[in-house]
Amino acid sequence: MNILDSRFYGIVDRLSNLFILNIFWIVSCLPIITIAPATTAMFSVVRQWKLKQDTSVVRNYFRYFKENFQQSFLIGLLWIFFAAILFFNFFYLNQDQTPVKFVIIVPLFIISFLFICLTVFLFPLITHYKVTLKDGIKNSFFLAIAHFPTTLLLIGVLALLTLILYYVPASSLIIFSVGAYINYSMVNTVFQKLEQTAGNHPF
Repeated sequence: MNILDSRFYGIVDRLSNLFILNIFWIVSCLPIITIAPATTAMFSVVRQWKLKQDTSVVRNYFRYFKENFQQSFLIGLLWIFFAAILFFNFFYLNQDQTPVKFVIIVPLFIISFLFICLTVFLFPLITHYKVTLKDGIKNSFFLAIAHFPTTLLLIGVLALLTLILYYVPASSLIIFSVGAYINYSMVNTVFQKLEQTAGNHPF
């Protein structure tokens, strides 16, 4: 039996590619403001794996990082800005002991939840369909609401991976790319359903 055709080799090959992709993503995220371009490149590589069976990592990653830099950089700035606003609001409310805290905390949780819902669809969408920034945000929100059970499952996976990362810090060597792979795989099932009813480019 040829080892190259064995299931064991396939698993090892996929794990090694996930590890390499994960390391590239971490290094690319070090300047902080490049998190979004790095994430877009990572999802683009995963898309190549899923749809075209192209297992290359190095060549594809840097090509997509460069191609999508401008749009994804703007997305990253907006995402960081909005996330910072939410963080400081929660930080302030944690210090506040007045009754106003309980009036604001519920809407803030709802906004934060919707922000997470949008996020789990945003990067798969902009890498799969090459939409504009405005359309990417609008359609990600629409998909998150229209396919709410999938959205909840995606958030559950994200929460689980976050817990694993917290309790097993060494998992950082591969967990981000694994998360992207799971996320794209789940969102792609939604894309396939849309394409069956609305064509190859429903947006």
